Amino acid sequence: MKTTLRFLSVTLVLVFVSCSSLQVSSEAANNADLKKYNFYTLAETEEGFLPNVNPTQKMQLVKAIEEQARALSTVKNNSGITGPDVLINYFVVVDTKQDLDTYTNYYGRRRWRYQITEVEVREYTQGTLIVDFIDAKTKEVIWHGSTTGVITANSIKLEQKINDAVKAIFDKYKKDQLL
Repeated sequence: MKTTLRFLSVTLVLVFVSCSSLQVSSEAANNADLKKYNFYTLAETEEGFLPNVNPTQKMQLVKAIEEQARALSTVKNNSGITGPDVLINYFVVVDTKQDLDTYTNYYGRRRWRYQITEVEVREYTQGTLIVDFIDAKTKEVIWHGSTTGVITANSIKLEQKINDAVKAIFDKYKKDQLL
């Protein structure tokens, strides 16, 4: 069972069950003026980064983040002149959770009664995508966003689910930027 769950967590990151919009939590630094940033790029990561994500899913995640960063940047191809204003760093956390349900059934007749209590244990894998926006000059986090969902075995929609999670985080950043 543990081998199956481990395989599931390694092969299926960020496949969220819910078709509704993803819930994103965010926090901006107290002194950060999110409106002053114009050029965003993905931070470089070390080899072996994200041990719970296979190379295909990492590539899909990087592609989705880079696409959203390009859409967010108001200055295009600025890295050769002054460098990026914001480095985007990301991380994925995969955890196994349990859900318990208890059912009690009563059976009986006139002179006797019988009670059955059943406990149903369901294990599931939960994935959290964390994205940090880091000021390239000061190296301080200016904005932090995350979204969490249940990972499922439906690998057909994996890329779409990753794109939805990344888009939800970037949409939240855009809303916070306007405030």
